[in-house]
Amino acid sequence: MSTLVIESDFTVAWKVPVQVRVGRGFVESVRGPEEGLQYLSYRWPVTSGTCYDEARLKCLRALQKRFPCEAARDAFILAAQEARMLAS
Repeated sequence: MSTLVIESDFTVAWKVPVQVRVGRGFVESVRGPEEGLQYLSYRWPVTSGTCYDEARLKCLRALQKRFPCEAARDAFILAAQEARMLAS
């Protein structure tokens, strides 16, 4: 008996990307909780703080379908504001 494997390219995305600026670099678009986690984990200037911790947790839970995706976006925006990274 053979095993059927179905691959999926499913991603969770926010309705509107969040614009951030890392350091003095260009404005970059963060399109969903997976990218949000990548930024928070590897590109964030401060890896502590109430908003930072909440954003990491909520983005992770949104990916697990345990938290509303757009609410994770709101948490990511608060973390970007806290880190002074939110681009206007």
